[in-house]
Amino acid sequence: MKKLLYILSLVLAVLAVSGCRSKEGKADREHAKAMASREEFIEIFRSTGRPGTEAVISHLDSMGFFTMGAGSHHLQEGGLARHSVEVYRIMKSFAWFQPSGSIAVVALFHDMGKVRNGGWHTWYSVQFLKDWGFELTEEEYLAIYRHHNLESEYFRHPLHRALVVADAISTGWWKMWHLRKKRKD
Repeated sequence: MKKLLYILSLVLAVLAVSGCRSKEGKADREHAKAMASREEFIEIFRSTGRPGTEAVISHLDSMGFFTMGAGSHHLQEGGLARHSVEVYRIMKSFAWFQPSGSIAVVALFHDMGKVRNGGWHTWYSVQFLKDWGFELTEEEYLAIYRHHNLESEYFRHPLHRALVVADAISTGWWKMWHLRKKRKD
C-alpha cells in the first residue's frame, strides 16, 4: 500500500510540475502570437504608403496597443491588434472593390480608442490619429467613428458597411445574437 501511495504521489508531483511548465509555455506562446500580430499589423499599415505611418506606429508602441486585449473579445495579450488584423482580412476578402489603403486604415484603427479603458472608443480612435497628424478621408473617418452606428445615414457608405460586417464576424456577434435568441425561445 505504501508503494502505491508513493507512486501515486510521484505521478501527481510530475503532473503538477508539468502543469506549471505548460502555463509558462502558454504565456510564451501568447506573447509570441502578440508579437506576430504586431508585425503583421505594421506590415499591413506600411503597405498603405500613407504619410505619418512611422509616427503612428511609434505612438501605438508607446501606448501599449500591441499587447492589449480587445474589450469583451480577443482578451488575450495582443488581442486588440489580432482583432484588428482579423477584421482587415475579413474586409479584404469581400470588400475588394474598396481602396485597399482605406480598408487597411479602417480595419486596423477602428478599435484603437479602447486603449483608453473607457467609453466612446470610436471617438478616441479618430482623435488619436488626428492628434498624431495622420489624415483620414471623410469616408474612413465616418467608418471608424460610426462603426457601432447602424443608422441608414451612415450605413449607406460601403466602407462603413464592410467594417460593421467584418467586425461582427470577428467578434462573433452573430453567434451571441443567435444564442440569445435561442434562450428566449
